[in-house]
Amino acid sequence: MPPFARLLRLHVRPSLRRCVQLALLPAATAGLGAAPSAAPAPTVQSTPRTGGPRLEIAAPVHDFGSVPQGEAVRHDFKLRNTGDAPLEIVDVKPACGCTTAGEWTRTIPPGATGTIPIQLETAQFASGVTKTVTVSTNDPAHPQTVLEIKADVWTPVKISQPVVIFPALTEPAQIISRAVTIRNQVAGELKVSDVRCDKAVFAATLKETVPGREFELTLTTVPPIANGTHTARITMKSSNPRMPELTVQAVATLLPPVQVAPTEIMLPAGKLAAPEKRYVVVLNHRGYDLQVSDVRVDAAGAGFSLNASPDKKQFTIMVTFPPGFQADAPGQRFVRGKTNHPEQPSFEVPIVGTGHR
Repeated sequence: MPPFARLLRLHVRPSLRRCVQLALLPAATAGLGAAPSAAPAPTVQSTPRTGGPRLEIAAPVHDFGSVPQGEAVRHDFKLRNTGDAPLEIVDVKPACGCTTAGEWTRTIPPGATGTIPIQLETAQFASGVTKTVTVSTNDPAHPQTVLEIKADVWTPVKISQPVVIFPALTEPAQIISRAVTIRNQVAGELKVSDVRCDKAVFAATLKETVPGREFELTLTTVPPIANGTHTARITMKSSNPRMPELTVQAVATLLPPVQVAPTEIMLPAGKLAAPEKRYVVVLNHRGYDLQVSDVRVDAAGAGFSLNASPDKKQFTIMVTFPPGFQADAPGQRFVRGKTNHPEQPSFEVPIVGTGHR
């Protein structure tokens, strides 16, 4: 046995022995005659590209930059067919009604180019906006491609909060105020006047903080406030001819004295394979010395537990439905209970299976 072979058997593990032998073979056989001819190198064959149409879009994203509100802007996306068969643009579908597609190139021969014109209406925007358009083609590798357009929409008069949502109110006499900044973004003096609010639940006052440039609109809730959600429209006249009327919307909700959530208990369709737990929460929003009693569940085999927070602001009913239970159609089974509050003496939460929705 040649010396190098003995070394291999002693010091090299079997899995690497063949590789080392091949590496040492030329040196080991030097001077012993002509070396055997080397085995031919393996041939690497590249997978041929599948024929057919191929869509190529050099710039699938277009940024319009700064655009005045109300202006319609358009961009023509450039397409190229780098395949060897006609490319069919089957459909162009914008994701939003503010974006429309013009008459696009329906068929693009191999090596030729086409366009997809996209227009963005900016009337409803007053800040940065991004919209997408889905292009469907007969390209087998990319049957759908997404185009994207962007714009930074600006207004000559900027309103910091076009919609003001007040935090949830818990008392009918609660007074909360929120401020909105109105800023002139163009040259020249701005005048704002004739502030009006269409609902008595809000009061609106206007103060000029920087002459001709900036104003502060203060919105305040006006008691007494009824339970439920209240929405108001506040309008102002502006001296800017492009925005002669400014509008702010105000929204405030007075929570009921006792609130029960959720409005229904949802269970999986069919019979339950394992126990299922659901929770009903009774919330005390007015600091009343609330009591919850006479809780019952209209479901055979179902159990429940009732726990109150130390301040009695929250009562939690945990309902456990046993395996094999099946919820009926709405209106047949409920979690029921009573309270000592005169405005919410009782409550019921329907138990519904998803198959009955």
